[in-house]
Amino acid sequence: MRASILVRALVIGVAALSPLTAADDFVWVEGEAATMKTVQPHGWYSDAVKKDQLSGSAWISNFGNQDGLATYDLTVPTDGDYTLWVRANVIGAALAYQLDGGEWTSIDTGKGVDVVNIASDGKPDMRIIGWLNGGVVKLKAGTVKLGFKMHSGNNHHGGIDCFVLTKKSFTPNGAVKPGQKFGLADAGWWAFEPDADEFTKDALLDLRSLNEKVAGESGFIKAAGDTFQLGNGKPVRFWAINSGHGLCDADDALIEMTAKRWAKGGINLVRLHGGMFDRKGNDPTVIDRHQLERFHRTVQILKRHGIYTKLSHFFPLWMQLKASDGIAGAPMGQHPFCLPYFEPRMQEIYRSWLKQILTTKVDGKALIDEPALACVEIINEDSLFFWTFTAKNLGDGPLATLEGQYAAWLEKKHGDLDKAFATWGGQKQGRDNAAGKRATLLDAWNMTRDGMKDKKARMTDQIAFLATTQRDFYANTNRYMKELGLKAPVSASNWTTADNLVLGGVERWTYAATDVIDKHGYFGGKHEGDGSAGYSVREGHRYEDKSALLDPQSVPISYVQQAGRPHLHSEIAWNKPNRFIAEGNLLVASYAALQGVDGYIWFAAADGNWLNNGNGKWTWMMPGEFGQSPAAALQYRRGDVKESAPVIRQVTSDADVLALKNTGIVEGQNADFRMGDVPKASEAGNLAAVDPLATFAGRVERSFDPAAKAEVQDLSKLIDRTAKKVTSITNELTWKYGDGLFTVNTAKSQAVTGFLSKAGTVQLGDLTITSGMEYGTVHVISLDDQPLATAKKILIQAFSEEKMYGFRAEGGVIKDVGRVPINVRDLQATVTFAKAAGLKAVTLDANGYAKGNAEAVKGGTVTLVKDGMYTVVTR
Repeated sequence: MRASILVRALVIGVAALSPLTAADDFVWVEGEAATMKTVQPHGWYSDAVKKDQLSGSAWISNFGNQDGLATYDLTVPTDGDYTLWVRANVIGAALAYQLDGGEWTSIDTGKGVDVVNIASDGKPDMRIIGWLNGGVVKLKAGTVKLGFKMHSGNNHHGGIDCFVLTKKSFTPNGAVKPGQKFGLADAGWWAFEPDADEFTKDALLDLRSLNEKVAGESGFIKAAGDTFQLGNGKPVRFWAINSGHGLCDADDALIEMTAKRWAKGGINLVRLHGGMFDRKGNDPTVIDRHQLERFHRTVQILKRHGIYTKLSHFFPLWMQLKASDGIAGAPMGQHPFCLPYFEPRMQEIYRSWLKQILTTKVDGKALIDEPALACVEIINEDSLFFWTFTAKNLGDGPLATLEGQYAAWLEKKHGDLDKAFATWGGQKQGRDNAAGKRATLLDAWNMTRDGMKDKKARMTDQIAFLATTQRDFYANTNRYMKELGLKAPVSASNWTTADNLVLGGVERWTYAATDVIDKHGYFGGKHEGDGSAGYSVREGHRYEDKSALLDPQSVPISYVQQAGRPHLHSEIAWNKPNRFIAEGNLLVASYAALQGVDGYIWFAAADGNWLNNGNGKWTWMMPGEFGQSPAAALQYRRGDVKESAPVIRQVTSDADVLALKNTGIVEGQNADFRMGDVPKASEAGNLAAVDPLATFAGRVERSFDPAAKAEVQDLSKLIDRTAKKVTSITNELTWKYGDGLFTVNTAKSQAVTGFLSKAGTVQLGDLTITSGMEYGTVHVISLDDQPLATAKKILIQAFSEEKMYGFRAEGGVIKDVGRVPINVRDLQATVTFAKAAGLKAVTLDANGYAKGNAEAVKGGTVTLVKDGMYTVVTR
């Protein structure tokens, strides 16, 4: 987390930091130590902050009717090039610096790293600070005057906590100086504060070799049947991370570090998720050239480290409609939900963006010719079958357009509108008008089981029309991109529906117009509070810690697949706050492999820095998430867990889908599940009636191939609801959901996650694991691609729980979200190998480097140290 520049072992408290500290290669100054200042403090902005998170417990701030100015007299120790880093306000702020009375130089406040909310009430307003890179300045030894100007358009607001001028690399870590650490941990926990990774070749844990030397080195990614293939035809799976503008807008050095860290941790794809359209002017068809250039630059840096990119460029929530868009009757100021599927002007705008994004050359190359582009996503989280499909959301103009299209579709099917209305039993809705060539489309609720009870015929037609419309949009857009010259596969969307037991199969059917099937899913317990619990973690929120291991039907890693297409899960996360994070990586990697899912993309990370923000809901760059990636990535990408043949295969047809025959899909929680609904072997047709635990026994799929054979394995020996246990058909994965325990038992990978102390000693194929931790994960995996029984190099990866220092909750209510540093509960476990001869073990640091010399293992038992997430065993 921190660069150790001066004193590696120094541990200090924040309050001990002096106003000005100088060493041979850095100068550190407190913001409040200005020798001259003209500022207007404000009681809310300046004082209602968590001062214990500020360097020196104070800052200088301005909020008033004029610019805030602060000047500092510095003593520079030696000549040289110094990088200026400022810990300052990053929300809506404007900041500039001046050397010795010279010209003002702006600092980009939109590129903050190590960002934390310091508002005393936890609200996500302007009281948020982060570290800003002001660039390199050339300084002579001696006295220098450095001035800052806070000059935002909103009350000239701004604040400076501290700043540093440094000659060496600096990785921001809250309010600590180069070479220092907080060293703060609650009893029974340890402070997770790794040094900066220098990425040297002596790391004992480095998965960079899993990736190609350069992404796309053998050609473009191909969708080949059920799998992805590299250009040379070799199958590939993607273990991936979501990122976006935060990464693209970062300086190249940070992107480079990020790519190195992620590749080292087993990542081979990044989903860059962010719009590139320019909404500042009145031409809605143009894109932001700067964003496109930064996207290209990021793709190239990731590529050098063997990491592919998935392009996610449009999400309705990123756009608000305005008059200059030229969509008559659209709801101004609202998001364009559903409009791309049918509205001609919206489609024209959308295609203009696509053409520019894919064909504009940057540094002589267009994205259509970039083999490191693995997939292009048409639209994120939108659907004609979700709750956002309402007359109000569409607006009068687009609604009239769509209902006119519906009328034409009905005339083609039934002959004329009056016949269609008669087919529906004479039922009419308010906008039905045969003479006016218009048929009413009812809101999403009417397409659910409850909503369609008294109008099944009508709603079957509506759903068939909307499905055809949605699929045609995906097909036409896919075709358009291929005509532009795109070589990469295309995915449609990734959303859910208002009722998956009716519409789930319909939604997925529309995706099959593209090359790849995609979906999203998150796991978490109850989290409520002031309307912000859906995207943040704050004091006063009420939540519950929930382990997926006790409730498999609520876990989003069930995947009912469509034969003949590769499948991605492009957003997955264990939501925060939650004690029970350690299980996520192992569960996902194991069942993704069993089910034959081709890629999982974790949500989300701004860059490769470890996070210091205690109120993040999706915080992937943490020790319990990315820190547990190596073993999981290796197990998944190497194929240690066998892929299952289909245990259930439904054979269906386009006509069946449009008639709503067997279109239900159960993936995760099914509140309507009843034991009496479990089908007998002769009742394979209805996936909605399949036991929701079936996907944990093996692959479940739908096939549209009329020559395919329906398949229903006898799962009674694999799913034991009395014992609350599911065993995979491969006999490698066992989930005891009554005990909250999951094990992996393969030749090269053996692991356990869950409530460990209760489980006692866990016997696996080549070893036993015993832990006194109430909850955690211990994963033992071969690093040399040999079976554990004979492997010469083995990783023991372990984890317990994580939180921010000082996090506190009472009765399920958050009292304090905590602050830096990250704390990890003490690890406690032993691993005993059946073949004990010649074993040596060494504990690694968080960057994968040995913390000492390897020592002989007595009796084949390796005892983990409390802060040893990684231990390498050799023989």
